[in-house]
Amino acid sequence: MIQRSRTALIALLLGLSVSLLPTTTAVAQEDPEIKSNTERLFLQVSLDGQSLDYREEAFSDTDNGGGLSIRAGWGVSELVTIYAGFMGATIDGETNGITGDEYSWSGGELGVRLNFRSGQSLVPYADFALRGVAATEDDLNLEFRGGGFTLGGGVSYFVTPAVALDAGLRFGGGNFNEVQVGNISAGLDEDDFGYGEGRLSFGLTFYPLR
Repeated sequence: MIQRSRTALIALLLGLSVSLLPTTTAVAQEDPEIKSNTERLFLQVSLDGQSLDYREEAFSDTDNGGGLSIRAGWGVSELVTIYAGFMGATIDGETNGITGDEYSWSGGELGVRLNFRSGQSLVPYADFALRGVAATEDDLNLEFRGGGFTLGGGVSYFVTPAVALDAGLRFGGGNFNEVQVGNISAGLDEDDFGYGEGRLSFGLTFYPLR
């Protein structure tokens, strides 16, 4: 009797092992969970801390402020994203580069982002952008316009495959080539009217086509 029970138990265990084997094999062959995907439509909104300097010989005394930036683009691959963006900030004037206590800083950009470790939750990136910029003092009806570049990087932490928290740091510079006072505009010697900038950003990145 005992021998029959033991034989039946062994047969039962063998049957369960055989039935579970395909499931175990399938689980082992599954790909790791994809935690991020940087391809296709890319949208980003960020709050910025902005610093500016208008002195050619040094970058010590700065004007500081804050603003908002938005970007939209397309991830042509997991590595490369092409984007366009716009930013605007309110700056406290402390140097003699722009007359007035407060002025606005705005610009458009066209850039390329390189994403590293796509597929993971934490995705570092580097980016480069060409920019058109303007510094505007409304009370004096005064605006400086020009262009330049930014170079920087950051990190995205994906809370879902479609949404990421983002932190970035960018530095750049350029020159003003035009000034407008009221309805009168004039060209500037770019060598005499340069600027440098730094921008610290915190925001959200969306990939709505996930």
